[in-house]
Amino acid sequence: MVWYIPPLSPVVDALRDTGHDAEAAGNLFGAIRSLRIPVEYLAELFTAGDPVPVVASLDKLAAMRAYMRDHNLGRPADPSIPAAVGMTEEEVYDMYRLLAIAKYEDRYVIPTAFAETGAQLEELACSLDFDGGPGQFSSGSFGESSGRPVPVAVETFHALQQRQSTEQMVAPGSPGQVNLLNWDGAGVPLGIPTVPPRQEAGQ
Repeated sequence: MVWYIPPLSPVVDALRDTGHDAEAAGNLFGAIRSLRIPVEYLAELFTAGDPVPVVASLDKLAAMRAYMRDHNLGRPADPSIPAAVGMTEEEVYDMYRLLAIAKYEDRYVIPTAFAETGAQLEELACSLDFDGGPGQFSSGSFGESSGRPVPVAVETFHALQQRQSTEQMVAPGSPGQVNLLNWDGAGVPLGIPTVPPRQEAGQ
């Protein structure tokens, strides 16, 4: 799941252009509410026109920015900054760790799989294997690529190679079964008897 973080940089830049301290919590809170067009624009994009969640998220980002700025500069922490947005100091630290310095395993959650089906994950086919698509498998009328493609894996490589290059029956021990998957439509496939053309009487 990817969580969108509304941009705080345009608010900071607009506040800095006026000559005020762009990192102070009070200035940031006021700037977020005075710049109505960006907040309304973000609300139309992400919250169906409701600006309350957008303002709340920008307020929390501004509080985290101001609180962590004091912390990084060695100033005494001001617990009133996170309290103004309904957060505790521990929650600000947790949010800062998640949004600013999170490790790979914290940013991305790899879905787990059942142990019984773990080996099958190596044989997933491309989802774009339609006619003319950029997938891994092409399609044919009645040739080898007709039907559902079989993904190539270490366990099936030699079997698929033999299947694609053989001209013998599918099951050599079963008479009457002929492998038509390798037939390209030209000539008579191996194993099917040829019928001579019928001649007219008197010829």
